[in-house]
Amino acid sequence: MRRLNECDPKFKDQVMAEPGGENLIRCYACGTCMATCLIRRSDPEYNPRRIMHKAILGLRQDVLSSRQIWMCSACDDCYAHCPQNIHISELFKVFRTIAQHEGFKPTGPTARVNERTCVACGLCVEVCPYQAVELVQKRVLGQNKTVSQVNAALCMSCGLCAASCRSASIDLTDHTDETLLERLQAEPQPEEVAV
Repeated sequence: MRRLNECDPKFKDQVMAEPGGENLIRCYACGTCMATCLIRRSDPEYNPRRIMHKAILGLRQDVLSSRQIWMCSACDDCYAHCPQNIHISELFKVFRTIAQHEGFKPTGPTARVNERTCVACGLCVEVCPYQAVELVQKRVLGQNKTVSQVNAALCMSCGLCAASCRSASIDLTDHTDETLLERLQAEPQPEEVAV
Protein backbone atom coordinates (compact mmCIF):
# COMPACT_ATOMS: atom_id res chain seq x y z
CA MET A 1 0.00 0.00 0.00
CA ARG A 2 1.32 3.44 -0.93
CA ARG A 3 1.95 6.11 1.66
CA LEU A 4 0.64 9.58 0.95
CA ASN A 5 4.14 11.03 1.30
CA GLU A 6 5.28 8.93 -1.70
CA CYS A 7 2.94 10.85 -3.98
CA ASP A 8 3.92 14.04 -5.78
CA PRO A 9 0.69 15.90 -6.57
CA LYS A 10 2.61 18.28 -8.86
CA PHE A 11 3.91 15.47 -11.10
CA LYS A 12 0.80 15.36 -13.29
CA ASP A 13 1.01 19.15 -13.70
CA GLN A 14 4.68 18.85 -14.75
CA VAL A 15 3.73 16.21 -17.34
CA MET A 16 0.76 18.23 -18.62
CA ALA A 17 2.91 21.38 -18.97
CA GLU A 18 5.08 19.63 -21.59
CA PRO A 19 4.04 19.43 -25.27
CA GLY A 20 2.50 15.99 -25.69
CA GLY A 21 1.44 15.65 -22.06
CA GLU A 22 -1.60 17.94 -22.13
CA ASN A 23 -4.18 15.17 -22.26
CA LEU A 24 -2.91 13.00 -19.42
CA ILE A 25 -5.94 13.40 -17.15
CA ARG A 26 -8.40 12.73 -19.98
CA CYS A 27 -7.68 8.99 -19.63
CA TYR A 28 -10.57 7.17 -17.97
CA ALA A 29 -8.87 3.75 -18.15
CA CYS A 30 -11.14 2.17 -20.77
CA GLY A 31 -8.39 -0.26 -21.84
CA THR A 32 -8.50 0.49 -25.58
CA CYS A 33 -4.77 1.25 -25.58
CA MET A 34 -4.02 -2.15 -24.10
CA ALA A 35 -6.34 -3.95 -26.51
CA THR A 36 -4.61 -2.45 -29.56
CA CYS A 37 -1.01 -2.36 -28.30
CA LEU A 38 1.49 -4.39 -30.32
CA ILE A 39 4.04 -4.33 -27.48
CA ARG A 40 1.52 -5.89 -25.09
CA ARG A 41 1.08 -8.83 -27.45
CA SER A 42 4.70 -9.84 -26.86
CA ASP A 43 4.96 -8.58 -23.27
CA PRO A 44 1.74 -9.08 -21.26
CA GLU A 45 3.18 -7.00 -18.40
CA TYR A 46 3.24 -3.88 -20.59
CA ASN A 47 0.38 -1.64 -19.49
CA PRO A 48 0.27 1.98 -20.75
CA ARG A 49 -3.02 2.55 -18.92
CA ARG A 50 -1.41 1.71 -15.57
CA ILE A 51 1.55 4.03 -16.22
CA MET A 52 -0.81 6.92 -17.03
CA HIS A 53 -2.86 6.18 -13.89
CA LYS A 54 0.28 6.22 -11.75
CA ALA A 55 1.28 9.57 -13.26
CA ILE A 56 -2.14 11.03 -12.46
CA LEU A 57 -1.83 9.77 -8.86
CA GLY A 58 1.60 11.42 -8.56
CA LEU A 59 3.63 8.22 -8.29
CA ARG A 60 6.61 9.96 -9.87
CA GLN A 61 9.25 7.41 -8.86
CA ASP A 62 7.17 4.46 -10.11
CA VAL A 63 6.61 6.11 -13.49
CA LEU A 64 10.13 7.43 -14.09
CA SER A 65 11.88 4.24 -12.98
CA SER A 66 9.57 1.99 -15.01
CA ARG A 67 11.09 0.14 -17.96
CA GLN A 68 7.68 0.40 -19.61
CA ILE A 69 8.05 4.09 -20.45
CA TRP A 70 10.93 3.17 -22.77
CA MET A 71 9.00 0.42 -24.58
CA CYS A 72 6.35 2.34 -26.56
CA SER A 73 7.17 1.92 -30.25
CA ALA A 74 5.12 4.95 -31.34
CA CYS A 75 3.08 2.88 -33.80
CA ASP A 76 0.11 5.04 -32.72
CA ASP A 77 -2.41 2.25 -33.16
CA CYS A 78 -3.73 3.12 -29.70
CA TYR A 79 -4.09 6.79 -30.67
CA ALA A 80 -6.19 5.88 -33.68
CA HIS A 81 -8.62 4.02 -31.41
CA CYS A 82 -8.53 6.08 -28.20
CA PRO A 83 -11.97 7.55 -27.48
CA GLN A 84 -10.31 10.43 -25.64
CA ASN A 85 -7.76 11.15 -28.42
CA ILE A 86 -4.82 10.72 -26.07
CA HIS A 87 -1.60 10.52 -28.06
CA ILE A 88 0.07 7.96 -25.80
CA SER A 89 3.35 7.84 -27.74
CA GLU A 90 3.74 11.61 -27.26
CA LEU A 91 2.84 11.27 -23.59
CA PHE A 92 5.45 8.54 -23.14
CA LYS A 93 8.06 10.80 -24.80
CA VAL A 94 7.30 13.30 -22.05
CA PHE A 95 7.81 10.62 -19.38
CA ARG A 96 11.13 9.61 -20.98
CA THR A 97 12.33 13.21 -21.23
CA ILE A 98 11.53 13.92 -17.58
CA ALA A 99 13.15 10.61 -16.58
CA GLN A 100 16.36 11.50 -18.43
CA HIS A 101 16.48 14.95 -16.83
CA GLU A 102 16.23 13.25 -13.45
CA GLY A 103 19.04 10.80 -14.18
CA PHE A 104 17.13 7.72 -15.29
CA LYS A 105 18.53 5.84 -18.27
CA PRO A 106 16.82 3.82 -21.02
CA THR A 107 16.52 0.18 -20.06
CA GLY A 108 17.29 -1.21 -23.51
CA PRO A 109 19.84 -0.59 -26.22
CA THR A 110 19.99 2.75 -28.01
CA ALA A 111 21.84 3.94 -31.06
CA ARG A 112 25.18 5.63 -30.51
CA VAL A 113 27.38 7.63 -32.84
CA ASN A 114 31.14 7.45 -33.24
CA GLU A 115 31.71 11.19 -33.63
CA ARG A 116 35.27 10.68 -34.89
CA THR A 117 34.13 8.86 -38.02
CA CYS A 118 30.71 10.48 -38.59
CA VAL A 119 30.65 12.40 -41.89
CA ALA A 120 27.33 14.18 -41.16
CA CYS A 121 25.67 13.03 -44.38
CA GLY A 122 22.29 13.26 -42.64
CA LEU A 123 20.95 9.96 -43.95
CA CYS A 124 20.39 8.71 -40.40
CA VAL A 125 18.27 11.79 -39.69
CA GLU A 126 16.16 11.09 -42.79
CA VAL A 127 15.53 7.40 -42.08
CA CYS A 128 14.77 7.62 -38.34
CA PRO A 129 11.01 7.13 -37.93
CA TYR A 130 11.16 8.45 -34.35
CA GLN A 131 12.96 11.77 -35.01
CA ALA A 132 15.60 10.59 -32.54
CA VAL A 133 18.62 11.67 -34.61
CA GLU A 134 19.73 15.18 -35.47
CA LEU A 135 22.81 16.88 -36.85
CA VAL A 136 24.58 19.12 -34.31
CA GLN A 137 27.77 21.13 -34.06
CA LYS A 138 30.27 19.66 -31.59
CA ARG A 139 33.88 19.92 -30.69
CA VAL A 140 35.55 16.65 -31.73
CA LEU A 141 39.29 16.14 -31.27
CA GLY A 142 39.75 19.89 -30.83
CA GLN A 143 37.89 20.80 -34.05
CA ASN A 144 34.36 22.09 -34.64
CA LYS A 145 32.48 19.43 -36.53
CA THR A 146 28.92 18.60 -37.57
CA VAL A 147 27.95 15.14 -36.33
CA SER A 148 24.85 13.05 -35.77
CA GLN A 149 23.50 12.93 -32.25
CA VAL A 150 20.95 10.46 -30.86
CA ASN A 151 18.31 11.45 -28.32
CA ALA A 152 18.04 8.32 -26.15
CA ALA A 153 14.59 9.38 -24.92
CA LEU A 154 13.28 9.02 -28.47
CA CYS A 155 15.44 6.17 -29.80
CA MET A 156 13.60 2.88 -30.15
CA SER A 157 16.72 0.93 -31.21
CA CYS A 158 15.16 -0.12 -34.51
CA GLY A 159 18.59 -0.05 -36.16
CA LEU A 160 17.58 1.87 -39.29
CA CYS A 161 20.19 4.57 -38.64
CA ALA A 162 22.94 1.98 -38.18
CA ALA A 163 21.89 0.06 -41.28
CA SER A 164 21.88 3.21 -43.42
CA CYS A 165 25.11 4.77 -42.11
CA ARG A 166 27.57 4.99 -45.00
CA SER A 167 30.56 5.48 -42.73
CA ALA A 168 29.58 2.72 -40.25
CA SER A 169 29.61 5.34 -37.50
CA ILE A 170 26.39 4.25 -35.78
CA ASP A 171 25.70 1.08 -33.86
CA LEU A 172 23.34 -0.05 -31.14
CA THR A 173 24.60 -0.53 -27.61
CA ASP A 174 24.67 -4.26 -26.88
CA HIS A 175 24.20 -4.94 -30.60
CA THR A 176 27.57 -4.16 -32.13
CA ASP A 177 28.92 -6.41 -34.89
CA GLU A 178 31.34 -7.92 -32.38
CA THR A 179 28.72 -8.74 -29.71
CA LEU A 180 26.35 -10.20 -32.30
CA LEU A 181 29.14 -12.37 -33.70
CA GLU A 182 30.01 -13.58 -30.19
CA ARG A 183 26.36 -14.46 -29.54
CA LEU A 184 26.09 -16.34 -32.81
CA GLN A 185 29.26 -18.29 -32.12
CA ALA A 186 28.02 -19.17 -28.64
CA GLU A 187 24.79 -20.65 -30.02
CA PRO A 188 24.79 -24.41 -30.45
CA GLN A 189 25.12 -25.33 -34.12
CA PRO A 190 22.41 -27.49 -35.65
CA GLU A 191 23.48 -30.99 -36.45
CA GLU A 192 23.96 -31.79 -40.11
CA VAL A 193 21.39 -34.15 -41.51
CA ALA A 194 22.70 -37.03 -43.63
CA VAL A 195 20.97 -37.31 -46.99
